[in-house]
Amino acid sequence: MMNAKKYTLKGDAKSQAEAIHNTIAQMNGIKAVRVDSFANTVTVDYDDKKVSSSQIESKLKENNYI
Repeated sequence: MMNAKKYTLKGDAKSQAEAIHNTIAQMNGIKAVRVDSFANTVTVDYDDKKVSSSQIESKLKENNYI
């Protein structure tokens, strides 16, 4: 089933947008990654049969984005 989750980023989303996108987009089950540099958020569309929101959150934390 498709889901979407929004995460609030720490740091400057604009300068990290490409890196954030590349880090998350490579994960299995990720359908779309949208970084909003004005709101300082990233929204991830994902298939919850392949990846969980906690796995996505862990990857963001591991890379110090959230």
